[in-house]
Amino acid sequence: MFEIRWIVAGVIVGMLISTVIIPPNRKIKRLPQPYDNSTYQVDSGCVRFVSEEVPCTQEPDSLNLLASK
Repeated sequence: MFEIRWIVAGVIVGMLISTVIIPPNRKIKRLPQPYDNSTYQVDSGCVRFVSEEVPCTQEPDSLNLLASK
């Protein structure tokens, strides 16, 4: 009923298929959280964010002033 050569051939073909077809990795995108010093991978490399608490004011600030700090 079962021939050993077909079972061996099926096992070999199954191993070849499982080693050739590797499922793609899904990268879960996540946003940086305050006080999280983890390294994040972006398209151009790796980055680490350092958060600093600042007081809130009602006056509008220049973005150039904020970027220079």
